[in-house]
Amino acid sequence: MKSFLPLATLVFLLFHPSQANDQDNNIVHGSCKRAADGDPNISYEFCVACFEADTMSQPANIEDLTLMSLNLTISNATKIGSRISKLLQNKRLGHFARDCLTTCLKLYSDANSTLRGVVDDLGSRDYDTANAYISAALDAAVTCEDGFKERKGVVSPLTKENDMFVQMNAISLAFIELLR
Repeated sequence: MKSFLPLATLVFLLFHPSQANDQDNNIVHGSCKRAADGDPNISYEFCVACFEADTMSQPANIEDLTLMSLNLTISNATKIGSRISKLLQNKRLGHFARDCLTTCLKLYSDANSTLRGVVDDLGSRDYDTANAYISAALDAAVTCEDGFKERKGVVSPLTKENDMFVQMNAISLAFIELLR
């Protein structure tokens, strides 16, 4: 009879995997709710969508979720850098816009390198250093966007990307606070 109970439990779990997914979703939804409630830069819907888009790797706990958030932010910085490089190939780009984009490319490259170092900080539970470096990376988007505002009539082609990058960094910062 004792050997039947573990077998029955295994069969139940195999045929009811939604329970594990519910737990994953609770981590995502609960953490995103707390993050959005604590920071006006974070949209709950955006936060949840970031993590539900990756169905292959679901977080088991807030530590996993924080690392996932950081990796998504690193990936986003890389994509923004690629977008900027493509924009810089436009021969009709004005001198001021080209200078702004070149500055943005450097800012995002630096942010990417900085965020990659944060992975080690999280692993060693050095949340103060991780927080400082993520905050510095977040400034890349703000500085990039502000550069375009220095000349009247010039519109940033990166507003959407910059806003998303700010939000993704804010999510990572909020999750780090949940780890403390």
